[in-house]
Amino acid sequence: MSSDTETVREDLAFMRALVSAGDSYSRPFAEGYFAAGVIYGVQFVLHGVQFFGAIPSTPALSLAIGLGPTVVFIVAMVWNSWRRRHDRPPTSTGRAVAVMFGCIGLANLALIGVIGSVAWREQSLTTWLVYPCTVFVLQGAAWLFAWQLRRRAWLGFVGLGWFVCGVAMALSVQSLGYFLLAGGIGMWLCMALPGWVMSRLARPVAG
Repeated sequence: MSSDTETVREDLAFMRALVSAGDSYSRPFAEGYFAAGVIYGVQFVLHGVQFFGAIPSTPALSLAIGLGPTVVFIVAMVWNSWRRRHDRPPTSTGRAVAVMFGCIGLANLALIGVIGSVAWREQSLTTWLVYPCTVFVLQGAAWLFAWQLRRRAWLGFVGLGWFVCGVAMALSVQSLGYFLLAGGIGMWLCMALPGWVMSRLARPVAG
């Protein structure tokens, strides 16, 4: 009986922490989100510009655009994790939101197997392009989850922005250049910009 009471007390304390937490975020998460939005937004746009013929489509340049951003992102994440290793841990809400985004990341990997396998079997680029649209929708769901926890209007608008960009990309799958440009703009507006905002609101490093 005492263990049940203790469990209920802990649950209530956690829920109070979720409700009462201010605009405090994990700085490494926020800065990583910002970096991902900038880097992969640039990748989307470069591929789109390349599609329209503004820059050459040589194999070397295409490979650099395809792999370079991931290399840059990994280096940035390793450096940022080391730089922020002494930061105070995030609030309960911050941890819950981070866990939610982690689950979304795992779901993205599963979607690669689901949609990618069908696209490979059907040899259909259009089918594969459904994957990034779905990723955008899942990101929107994560932001709406954060909005439900924090009740900050801008979080809900970010979630809706992800939905709008995902639908816009789906509507332009027959025009790959516009699809890529829509994805790049979406990454900048719905990932890089919110990441920058969260980094401004993040808890300072412990003294």
